[in-house]
Amino acid sequence: MHLLRILSVFIILLTGGIVILVYPYLPDVIPTHWNIHGEVDGTSPVFPGIILIPALMTGITILMMVLPGYDPRWKRYKEFERAYDGLILLLNVFFCLLFLITLLWALGMQVPMNQVIAIIFAILMGGIAFFIRRVKPNWFAGIRTPWTLESETVWKETHERGFRIFLIIALFCLVGALVPEYAYLFILLPVIIGTIYLVVYSYIVWKKEQA
Repeated sequence: MHLLRILSVFIILLTGGIVILVYPYLPDVIPTHWNIHGEVDGTSPVFPGIILIPALMTGITILMMVLPGYDPRWKRYKEFERAYDGLILLLNVFFCLLFLITLLWALGMQVPMNQVIAIIFAILMGGIAFFIRRVKPNWFAGIRTPWTLESETVWKETHERGFRIFLIIALFCLVGALVPEYAYLFILLPVIIGTIYLVVYSYIVWKKEQA
């Protein structure tokens, strides 16, 4: 197992260890959802609420480690293996941070939710940008449209453009941290617009290639 995967497993185990350590100090009900104003609008009993994120981390990690073996293009993963393992690690860091924020709220420490979420989303989008730049054609990871899967040239050009788009999205997320009352707009709108743009862009590149 490579270092990045070992780090992913370590973060999952660390998160599980934190659950064991803090469980006796948690209230019977913990926050599990916040509205666009950064206020708690959803709660859950401490169990199973406390294990939801660690279970999600474990499930996603196992799934992402197993999926390449079922991809007809599985040999291509060797070409971007470190980037793929880095993406798994990035997702685990993201969810671990969400978990820690949840614990702080459960223990009575109300961190500024909108600002914190905007910052960790910026980190996530920036990390995805660098993964996007390195990923090679496959069936499970990357910008998969009918046109990128059809043509390696379209795949390459779309992912090069995707690298820049995701960096722009990350910057918008950081701006959202400066205006927390509108942070959700600076996260959701760039993601939606950027996704639609890349789908359309991949089609345009494919049409040009067919001409």
